[in-house]
This record gives sequence, C-alpha cells and structure tokens, in this order.
Amino acid sequence: MSDCMPCDLENAADERVVYRDDTWACEVPEGYEVPGWFVLRLRRHAEGWHEPTAEELAGFGPVAKRIVAALQQATGAVGTYFMSFGENYKHFHFLLTARPADLAPEHRGGAIVGTRAENLDVDAALAVAAEARRLLAA
Repeated sequence: MSDCMPCDLENAADERVVYRDDTWACEVPEGYEVPGWFVLRLRRHAEGWHEPTAEELAGFGPVAKRIVAALQQATGAVGTYFMSFGENYKHFHFLLTARPADLAPEHRGGAIVGTRAENLDVDAALAVAAEARRLLAA
C-alpha cells in the first residue's frame, strides 16, 4: 500500500470495481463499504484540477454522468452527492454517495461523510457495486 488510496485502488478486487476504462475508474474502497458509496478517480496519479489533461477532463463528464445514473438506479436514491476535498489524498478523485430519501437533515450535504462508520455493510455495498456494474455494462 502507498500513501495514495486512490492509486492503490488500481489493485482492488474485481468485486469492488464498478467501472474502468483506460482513463477513469470507479470502485468501492476498503473502509468505505457503505451501500451506494463509490470513489471515481483518474487512473493515473494527478493532483488537483490543474494536472489532468484536457483529454482526460473531456472524458470526465460523460463517465461521471453514466456512473451517477447507474448509482441512482441501483440504489433508488433521491440524489447523489459528488464530493472532492483533496486533503487526505491529493489524487484527482471524487467520493460519490447515494443520498437516500430518509437521510436526516443534519446528515445532508457534506455531513453525510460522518455517517460512514454507522452505515458500513460490506455485503450490501458490494451488491450495489455489482448492480451498478451490470447497469453500466448494459
């Protein structure tokens, strides 16, 4: 393992992979196994918005749109949060979280990250990943 969790996802088990092409990947990282939580990342290490190439960024929108649609369909979520802080891991990546209809108001927005520990469920998270992967392949 390196100091870059998004880079380490390159070695994720197949069951954790939601999507991959030559440029972008989406997985369920260890420790983030909340149903409907994925990390979308640039496959090569790049930091911030200034390091991805124009070609990489041009592919970002279409890929992100497809993954968000699959995530919402797989979970029935009323919305999807798409977050990038870049503090713990400088790698160009995003945490996608399905926003359930019954999410308490105090946990909405960025506060949803604070619900991670109480919502960890490896089996359910991998089941959502499998369904999203199926939808993306269709």
